[in-house]
Amino acid sequence: MKSSTGRWVSGENFFDRETELQILKSRILDYNHVLLTGQRRMGKTSVARELGRLLEKDGWIFLFTDVEDATSPEDAIASMAGAVHAVRPIAKRIASKMKHLFNENVEELSAYEFRMKFRAGVGEGNWRRYGEELLEDCAIHPQPVLLVIDELPIYLKRMLRYDNGRQRVDEFLSWLRSVLQRLMGKSLAVLISGSIGLQPLAQQLGIPDRINYLYTYRSGPWSRNDSILCFQQLAQSYQIPVEEGVAEAVYNELGVGIPHHVQFFFARLRHYSGETPNIID
Repeated sequence: MKSSTGRWVSGENFFDRETELQILKSRILDYNHVLLTGQRRMGKTSVARELGRLLEKDGWIFLFTDVEDATSPEDAIASMAGAVHAVRPIAKRIASKMKHLFNENVEELSAYEFRMKFRAGVGEGNWRRYGEELLEDCAIHPQPVLLVIDELPIYLKRMLRYDNGRQRVDEFLSWLRSVLQRLMGKSLAVLISGSIGLQPLAQQLGIPDRINYLYTYRSGPWSRNDSILCFQQLAQSYQIPVEEGVAEAVYNELGVGIPHHVQFFFARLRHYSGETPNIID
């Protein structure tokens, strides 16, 4: 288990959250669309990626896109297209509908190049159509597809800074709800997550009904026991012996088991220990 601060983790470096993963997996397997909420630094992105990794073992296609840098619906849709690039049959279907942009073989394009070419063909007048076709291409793929849209609330909040921002946010959320409801019964599930809450934003704008089709799951902190176990496993991984009671003292100092804070505390102790055989006390 590797020490990780400020980045998502998966596989052997992913700790705990078995209950959360099982609940989320059961919802996704039934093709429910999910809104993953929680405080900052709770590891929501790691949970989403680990969920995708587990579903891939069951034959699912896992697509992940981060729309934090998007400033418009066109940017957000293009970001989703970049994620789809890895699934060649879907990418080829998309390219066949935009032949004036995709003259090259899709397989010769990188994900970034595919995204940029797609973005070049998407504008105010057609992003809804191309976005709907993209999601539909995912939904009719022979394998079931999980699409994670990370940091969607940050993108929506940024759009509020522009003229008619509230209207543009309303239009995007209304469009997404309409498309996903139309595709119900097909093999596509969408999970939305972010470091700021989508529900408070929708409430603030007076449009909570735009996201009422999403199954909301809140990710909370680790328990005291899980926080202590994580610290102990990290110490064992780096062969840093600690005296009995140190892990408990760390949790008491933190006061709450926020995953990032546990990892950061260990990273600081590791730094001060110099990773020598000396016992941390």
